[in-house]
Amino acid sequence: MSTPTGDASATASAQDSTPQLRVVGIGCDGAEGLSPRALAALRSARRIIGSPRQLALLDDGTFSALTPWPPKFWRNWAATLADIDPATDVVIGSGDPMFHGIGSSLVRELGRGAVEVIPAASSASLACAYLGWPLDSTPVVSLVTGAPGVEGAARVVPLADAGRRFLVLCRSADSVADVAEVLSDRPDTKLTALTNLGGRGQRARELGLTESVATGTVAAPPRPAGDLTVLAVEPSESERGWRGWLGDEDFITDGQLTKAPIRQMTVAALDPRPGALLWDVGGGTGSIGIEWARHGGVAEVFERSAERVGRIRENASALSGNVTVFHGDAPEVLGESKARPDAIFIGGGLTAPGMIDRCWEALAPGGRIVANTVTLESEALLWEARRRLGGSVTRLSVERAGAVGHFTAWRPALPVVQWVADKPRA
Repeated sequence: MSTPTGDASATASAQDSTPQLRVVGIGCDGAEGLSPRALAALRSARRIIGSPRQLALLDDGTFSALTPWPPKFWRNWAATLADIDPATDVVIGSGDPMFHGIGSSLVRELGRGAVEVIPAASSASLACAYLGWPLDSTPVVSLVTGAPGVEGAARVVPLADAGRRFLVLCRSADSVADVAEVLSDRPDTKLTALTNLGGRGQRARELGLTESVATGTVAAPPRPAGDLTVLAVEPSESERGWRGWLGDEDFITDGQLTKAPIRQMTVAALDPRPGALLWDVGGGTGSIGIEWARHGGVAEVFERSAERVGRIRENASALSGNVTVFHGDAPEVLGESKARPDAIFIGGGLTAPGMIDRCWEALAPGGRIVANTVTLESEALLWEARRRLGGSVTRLSVERAGAVGHFTAWRPALPVVQWVADKPRA
């Protein structure tokens, strides 16, 4: 084994001596539930920085220099972090700061080695401990960020469709009613609202954060005792049964719909991944973007018809969530998105001047583009795109059995020509 050079050793020592910003997780029981390590960090702090609710848990005269975050501090991390001294300041977060918390944001901004996280139990672990559910196999949906109300709550529908019990981190007490509304076709689904989990000590009682549990169903939702609520959902089967993929009948449509099984083959060709962003250009009914979102991704749908825009939003609110719709003509309307997509589907507007090149330019390196067409004119454009940009062209044909008088025969649908190409990473 080789010996590191003097310069390398000096660099390593300098890195080791750089103070880390300490982030302490705190639960509804306040300081009573903190570990000795967490208490030592707080007592040595020049300032303890957190939200007013978190600081109130420590405001018992034991700790000093409690400092609230400035308003909307997350909008300018450079200014926010410039005012923090990692050697003397400590940040507090709710429960486990790395579980949908401030710790994840600070590590993203500063780097893993610049942050020391001292976690408490997360709300999910406390909920699973109460319910007797295994934490490692219990999905969690957070409604704290993203669209509010029913639009955001629609993100729970794919899990309910799969028949999996799961947890919901509520944005507020109103989230329970929002979840019940999007699951209204399953009235027997059991709901358990767990509020102020872990709040069992004196400080929790003083602040009105005593642990509370309320049970009910989608037909008769429980009333949570406060906003700090985790909702446990045990789905019952809907009239349509358990489902992984949606049927054509699940969508409100005027007929402009990529139908199953072409829709399933198209989504598979796009290669969905959790958290990945899809652009669905020429959305029609929004079925491709919605199926992508149900597979864990996020979709932005572009549609020129105002009537169809409303229909896509209605479908997304009922079937998936995580779909944003832009109204306008592509490719011009694509400029309204501020993100760079991991995948793009072109389902309409292929003949619009510059459509393929505009989408290819916007696609992230390593991303994938898929385009479908049934017309010869658009097919010619796909062959030209393959010549310039690479990829493959496939012809998809589907036939369904249908009645012919008293007999049954195959009825072919229009064949779909599909171009698939991956953008080089270099």
